[in-house]
Amino acid sequence: MTRIYVRTFVLFLMAGAMSLIWAHHGSRISYDMSKTVTVTGVVKEFRYQNPHVYFTFDVTDDKGEVTTWGAETDSPIVMERRYQWSRHYLSPGDKVTVTLWQSKVGSPRGFMAKVVRADGTITDHSGQLPQE
Repeated sequence: MTRIYVRTFVLFLMAGAMSLIWAHHGSRISYDMSKTVTVTGVVKEFRYQNPHVYFTFDVTDDKGEVTTWGAETDSPIVMERRYQWSRHYLSPGDKVTVTLWQSKVGSPRGFMAKVVRADGTITDHSGQLPQE
């Protein structure tokens, strides 16, 4: 009887692990990788965490209306090794110009292709398509 419970438990764990693997989305599915959009705004939030570094920034249009955009990029370790980012790379209030592969559903978010900070520092990620 105990063997049945152990086998059932192991199968349950394996099914749970597989669901986690399949739950992660690929960037090519979520974003339109054939074109980019560039917007300028002010950083609202910077989250330096796995599985992807993510930041939001407020963009003000010609009419004075503010839209909050979101930008996703690679994991913190990839951003550190390739681009020398740290958890302090962006801060709320920083002015940024961001080029994104925009969401396929047209929402104001995307995968970061390039970011230019107010001091002129550039992270150009556009030569590399996002990792799955």
